[in-house]
Amino acid sequence: MQAKNRKLAGSYAVLIALFLFLCGCKHKTEDSLPSCIAGTGGNLTLVVFAYHNGISIPNYYTHPDTAFIRFGTTISPGINSAAYSTFFVSAPGDDHIHCPGLRCGDYFIYRTAWDSVAGTTRYGGYGISIADTSGDKIINIAVN
Repeated sequence: MQAKNRKLAGSYAVLIALFLFLCGCKHKTEDSLPSCIAGTGGNLTLVVFAYHNGISIPNYYTHPDTAFIRFGTTISPGINSAAYSTFFVSAPGDDHIHCPGLRCGDYFIYRTAWDSVAGTTRYGGYGISIADTSGDKIINIAVN
Protein backbone atom coordinates (compact mmCIF):
# COMPACT_ATOMS: atom_id res chain seq x y z
CA MET A 1 0.00 0.00 0.00
CA GLN A 2 2.85 2.40 0.82
CA ALA A 3 4.43 1.82 -2.60
CA LYS A 4 1.10 2.59 -4.26
CA ASN A 5 0.77 5.84 -2.21
CA ARG A 6 4.30 6.86 -3.13
CA LYS A 7 3.56 6.27 -6.83
CA LEU A 8 0.36 8.28 -6.53
CA ALA A 9 2.15 11.10 -4.68
CA GLY A 10 4.89 11.11 -7.38
CA SER A 11 2.24 11.32 -10.11
CA TYR A 12 0.59 14.25 -8.33
CA ALA A 13 3.94 15.99 -7.99
CA VAL A 14 4.59 15.60 -11.73
CA LEU A 15 1.10 16.94 -12.56
CA ILE A 16 1.53 19.91 -10.21
CA ALA A 17 4.96 20.72 -11.68
CA LEU A 18 3.54 20.49 -15.23
CA PHE A 19 0.60 22.73 -14.27
CA LEU A 20 2.91 25.34 -12.71
CA PHE A 21 5.19 25.25 -15.75
CA LEU A 22 2.31 25.78 -18.18
CA CYS A 23 0.82 28.56 -16.07
CA GLY A 24 4.17 30.32 -15.95
CA CYS A 25 4.48 30.48 -19.74
CA LYS A 26 3.45 33.78 -21.28
CA HIS A 27 1.98 34.11 -24.70
CA LYS A 28 3.69 36.69 -26.87
CA THR A 29 1.67 39.87 -26.75
CA GLU A 30 2.18 43.38 -28.02
CA ASP A 31 3.63 44.27 -24.61
CA SER A 32 6.42 41.73 -25.02
CA LEU A 33 7.68 43.19 -28.32
CA PRO A 34 11.07 44.95 -28.21
CA SER A 35 10.64 48.47 -26.86
CA CYS A 36 13.49 50.04 -28.86
CA ILE A 37 12.29 50.08 -32.43
CA ALA A 38 13.73 53.09 -34.23
CA GLY A 39 11.29 55.49 -35.80
CA THR A 40 9.10 58.50 -35.21
CA GLY A 41 6.53 59.03 -32.48
CA GLY A 42 8.91 59.27 -29.53
CA ASN A 43 10.31 61.89 -27.18
CA LEU A 44 13.95 61.73 -28.27
CA THR A 45 15.69 64.55 -30.16
CA LEU A 46 18.94 64.02 -32.02
CA VAL A 47 21.08 67.16 -32.18
CA VAL A 48 23.42 66.56 -35.11
CA PHE A 49 26.62 68.59 -35.57
CA ALA A 50 28.97 68.47 -38.57
CA TYR A 51 32.72 68.85 -38.03
CA HIS A 52 35.43 69.23 -40.65
CA ASN A 53 39.04 69.10 -39.42
CA GLY A 54 37.74 69.50 -35.86
CA ILE A 55 35.79 72.69 -36.63
CA SER A 56 32.00 72.89 -36.43
CA ILE A 57 30.36 73.93 -39.71
CA PRO A 58 27.45 76.37 -39.29
CA ASN A 59 24.35 76.29 -41.50
CA TYR A 60 23.80 79.04 -44.08
CA TYR A 61 20.64 80.64 -45.46
CA THR A 62 21.68 79.97 -49.04
CA HIS A 63 22.74 76.35 -48.43
CA PRO A 64 20.49 74.57 -45.92
CA ASP A 65 22.13 71.46 -44.51
CA THR A 66 20.33 68.14 -44.13
CA ALA A 67 20.45 65.13 -41.82
CA PHE A 68 19.10 62.03 -43.60
CA ILE A 69 18.16 59.26 -41.15
CA ARG A 70 17.66 55.55 -41.81
CA PHE A 71 15.69 53.67 -39.12
CA GLY A 72 16.63 50.20 -37.90
CA THR A 73 20.28 50.02 -38.91
CA THR A 74 23.69 51.36 -37.95
CA ILE A 75 25.11 50.55 -41.40
CA SER A 76 25.12 53.10 -44.20
CA PRO A 77 22.50 52.53 -46.90
CA GLY A 78 24.59 54.74 -49.22
CA ILE A 79 24.29 58.31 -50.45
CA ASN A 80 20.94 58.07 -52.27
CA SER A 81 18.43 60.13 -50.26
CA ALA A 82 15.63 57.70 -51.25
CA ALA A 83 17.35 55.01 -49.13
CA TYR A 84 16.63 56.96 -45.95
CA SER A 85 13.52 56.84 -43.76
CA THR A 86 13.28 60.59 -43.12
CA PHE A 87 15.29 63.80 -43.16
CA PHE A 88 15.60 67.04 -41.22
CA VAL A 89 16.73 70.41 -42.57
CA SER A 90 18.85 72.94 -40.71
CA ALA A 91 17.70 76.20 -39.23
CA PRO A 92 19.79 79.01 -40.79
CA GLY A 93 22.58 80.23 -38.54
CA ASP A 94 22.55 77.20 -36.22
CA ASP A 95 25.61 74.98 -36.08
CA HIS A 96 23.47 71.83 -35.73
CA ILE A 97 20.27 70.16 -36.94
CA HIS A 98 17.47 69.20 -34.54
CA CYS A 99 15.82 65.84 -35.33
CA PRO A 100 12.86 65.65 -32.90
CA GLY A 101 10.17 63.06 -32.24
CA LEU A 102 12.28 59.90 -32.45
CA ARG A 103 12.29 56.69 -30.38
CA CYS A 104 15.16 54.62 -29.07
CA GLY A 105 16.72 52.17 -31.52
CA ASP A 106 19.30 51.85 -34.29
CA TYR A 107 19.93 54.75 -36.66
CA PHE A 108 22.26 55.66 -39.47
CA ILE A 109 22.63 59.42 -40.02
CA TYR A 110 23.98 60.87 -43.27
CA ARG A 111 24.80 64.56 -42.80
CA THR A 112 25.50 67.27 -45.37
CA ALA A 113 27.18 70.57 -44.51
CA TRP A 114 28.05 73.57 -46.67
CA ASP A 115 31.67 74.61 -46.16
CA SER A 116 31.70 78.32 -47.06
CA VAL A 117 35.50 78.55 -46.82
CA ALA A 118 36.08 75.83 -49.42
CA GLY A 119 32.87 76.61 -51.31
CA THR A 120 31.76 72.97 -51.32
CA THR A 121 29.33 70.62 -49.63
CA ARG A 122 30.85 68.19 -47.15
CA TYR A 123 29.34 64.76 -46.37
CA GLY A 124 29.62 62.23 -43.59
CA GLY A 125 27.74 59.46 -41.86
CA TYR A 126 27.41 57.87 -38.46
CA GLY A 127 25.66 54.74 -37.15
CA ILE A 128 24.39 54.67 -33.58
CA SER A 129 22.27 52.54 -31.23
CA ILE A 130 20.31 54.67 -28.78
CA ALA A 131 18.75 53.33 -25.58
CA ASP A 132 17.49 56.71 -24.32
CA THR A 133 13.76 57.24 -24.79
CA SER A 134 13.65 60.99 -24.22
CA GLY A 135 15.82 64.09 -24.06
CA ASP A 136 18.51 65.38 -26.41
CA LYS A 137 21.24 63.13 -27.80
CA ILE A 138 24.26 64.98 -29.20
CA ILE A 139 25.70 63.43 -32.38
CA ASN A 140 29.00 64.71 -33.84
CA ILE A 141 29.66 63.66 -37.43
CA ALA A 142 32.98 64.15 -39.19
CA VAL A 143 32.34 65.37 -42.74
CA ASN A 144 34.84 65.41 -45.62
